[in-house]
Amino acid sequence: MALAVTVTGITLKLAYGSYPASGPHHFDRVAMALTLLANMPLVLRRIAPMTALVVCEAALVGYEAGGYWLGLNQLGAQIALASLASRRGRGLTAAGAALIAPGMMYGNIHTWNGSTVDIVTLSVAWIVAICAVGDLLRRLKAYGAIVAESAERLRGEQREREQRAVLLERVRVARELHDIVAHHMSVVAVQAGLARYVLTSDPATAEKALLSIAEMSSEALEEVRRLVTMLRPDPEQDGAMAEMDQDTPGVEELPILIERVGLTGVAVEYNVSGDARPLPVGVGLCVYRVVQESLTNAIKHAPGARVTVSLHYSTNKISVRISNDGRRSGLPMGRTGQLSGGGKGLVGMYERAMLYGGTLTAGGLTDGGFEVVLALPIRAVAASSINHGAQ
Repeated sequence: MALAVTVTGITLKLAYGSYPASGPHHFDRVAMALTLLANMPLVLRRIAPMTALVVCEAALVGYEAGGYWLGLNQLGAQIALASLASRRGRGLTAAGAALIAPGMMYGNIHTWNGSTVDIVTLSVAWIVAICAVGDLLRRLKAYGAIVAESAERLRGEQREREQRAVLLERVRVARELHDIVAHHMSVVAVQAGLARYVLTSDPATAEKALLSIAEMSSEALEEVRRLVTMLRPDPEQDGAMAEMDQDTPGVEELPILIERVGLTGVAVEYNVSGDARPLPVGVGLCVYRVVQESLTNAIKHAPGARVTVSLHYSTNKISVRISNDGRRSGLPMGRTGQLSGGGKGLVGMYERAMLYGGTLTAGGLTDGGFEVVLALPIRAVAASSINHGAQ
């Protein structure tokens, strides 16, 4: 609408009161009406470009036949032709070009200086240029639509992969938490039996047993709460990532894991700093799995690189940094603390860190290596519910 009004307004301003040599008649009301018909149909150029072109050209022919300024109203038909070429196929574009060619050439021959052959040649070249530009715009829009569709499809597939990875990882973590809770309840049962047995004969031992029961029950309830609030897999997916029952690994198993990885040819350096102390089983398991996945990624994405695993205990937190000095792994990274892309291992590590209230970051280093940093909060726990840490 804006383009049609603008072109019409400019045309009327140029034509009002003019009396050029190319036309014997003044610009009167008939000329004004024909000018409106030659330009205002441009409002239809997006939804009906061929109709707009036909109306504009018909008004232009009537305007030129009336003896008015011949070159005045050709712009509307040319814009309509460009719109037709940008929205319809080449067949209709050729028909539109043939439609406006006679009127354009007639006006140009009577208003331009030069030989008829040169004027006709330039007119044809101008029409071809208009059609070429419009056709290029049409192809660019078609290509853009294809690219946008492909991008949206890829984003959908990526979201689906991430959601599935998160779901399967949650199922796996849920099974591990089930084992942890079962362990807690077993210890509670044993301590309860002990407390009952020595309740009258050894009150001090019974008190220690009851204290252990209180601590273990509290931790088990916390694990159940996490399971209920964060792990809600679809029942239809139950068993999709079933694992063989095994002893829950923790920080104390890291030297064995690193030694096993070293047999693959990857040089791994293991450092422990800070005051090592007991860890909740879930926290130790999270640290172990993150280190395990990071070492696996180093083997796959940076073969031959030197890997450093640094474990640090602070007052109320344990952190582990796994870095390699090899080439970038190519795994995508979003904002700090958030992972993007389809890396299932990274998505799973991030979910584990969130489960225990921690943070995990991963990304390429400036020297070409790759680094994963995990930080988890810890608190003092009963001796019967801990991993003993790295020695």
